[in-house]
Amino acid sequence: MVQAPAQPRSHRPSMTVPTPPVTVEDLDTGGHDDARFELLDGLCVLRPWPTPLRARVTARLVRILADTATSGAHILPAGIGVELSPRSLLVPDVVVAAASGDTGRRFRDTPSLVIEVADASTRRYNRTLKLDLYRQRGVPSCWLIDPDTATIEAYDLVADAYLATRTVSGKETFTATQPFPVAIQPAELIDPPDSE
Repeated sequence: MVQAPAQPRSHRPSMTVPTPPVTVEDLDTGGHDDARFELLDGLCVLRPWPTPLRARVTARLVRILADTATSGAHILPAGIGVELSPRSLLVPDVVVAAASGDTGRRFRDTPSLVIEVADASTRRYNRTLKLDLYRQRGVPSCWLIDPDTATIEAYDLVADAYLATRTVSGKETFTATQPFPVAIQPAELIDPPDSE
């Protein structure tokens, strides 16, 4: 009888996730400082690493916003958590806020704008659970960007509910006046000019 050769063991990175319910303090004391960790009412969610497309769109967006931001508005890139409550912590792809609430890798004040850049694994999560938590926190504006369709959707908080106020795609120009005036073409986020 011939035995098949032993398969080498896979050496995939492992991570221990805290047992729910989890608090923001539990993440801090347990050394869970990975920017992919989010908390939804004590439930720990580990988001996937961003795809190259999502990373490129986020970087391009941060540059555009930083170039047009008015005094007092700070553009905080991916990796900065927004602490919504002791048991809820979200990590948007981009945060626009005043500097007063910045505590290093966490933001405790309500930001003026959060932006989520979707990919296949985060699209539904961004559009449902995260959008609802931003609404409950009172975040005035939320943009959802979908690189697969080159679309930007803007939601503004009106009477405790998010109202879809603008949707543009491709080479159409997305304009916003809050938290500061800015104009963006979704296609430029997806396929930046050759000069970059």
